[in-house]
Amino acid sequence: MFLIRLVSSPQRLLILSLYFSLPFLTQAQRVDLPEDFTNLAAEMAVDFMAPLDAGYKDVRTYPNPHQNYEFAIRSRKEKLEIRYHLEPEEEGKPMTRIPHVRCMQMIANVASNEEDTRVSALSLPDSIRIDQLNADWAKVFFFTPKKTFSTRYTCQMLAMYKEGRGMVFAYFLFNKPPMELDSRLLTVRFEDLVSEDDL
Repeated sequence: MFLIRLVSSPQRLLILSLYFSLPFLTQAQRVDLPEDFTNLAAEMAVDFMAPLDAGYKDVRTYPNPHQNYEFAIRSRKEKLEIRYHLEPEEEGKPMTRIPHVRCMQMIANVASNEEDTRVSALSLPDSIRIDQLNADWAKVFFFTPKKTFSTRYTCQMLAMYKEGRGMVFAYFLFNKPPMELDSRLLTVRFEDLVSEDDL
C-alpha cells in the first residue's frame, strides 16, 4: 500500500494491472513434462528449456502410425508446434550409433511420399553453434510431412547425436515459418557433463 500512495494514478493503475496479471502470465507459460519424456531425458542426459515467451503450452501426444513422439509444445502466437522424440543409444541397435543413416530412416517415416516432395538437408543456422547443443553431430532437414503425421505444410526436423547417449529429434511443424524459428532449435540439447578428469 505504501508503494501505491507514492505514485500517480496512471502509474498506480499500471502497477495494479501488472500485479493481478502475473498469475495468469505464469500459468500461460507453464509447461508440464510427461513422465516418459522426463525419464528418457534423464537417461540420455538431455536438457529441455521451454521458451519463456509466445505462450507455449504442452499439448497432448497421440500414438502415430508412422512415428511416435514423447512430448510436444505449441504456441498459438507463433503458429508453431514442436514435437520431441528421444532415442537412447543401444548396443543391440547399431542404427542408434549411425546418425546420418538413422535420419534417412526417420525421414522415410514422417516425410510425404508424394512425387513432388523434396527433402533439404542443411547445416545448423549461422546463429547456432553445435557446441550450444553439446552434440557430436547435428543436422536440419526440411520437408512436407505425411498428412497422417501432421496437417501442417512444412516440417523442419532437427536431428542430433551424442556418442554414448543417443539421438534427439525435434519436429518443428508450421505453415509459415515464425521469426523465432531458429532460436527454437535451442529448446533441447545434451547436458554438458563434467568428467572426473575435468575436476
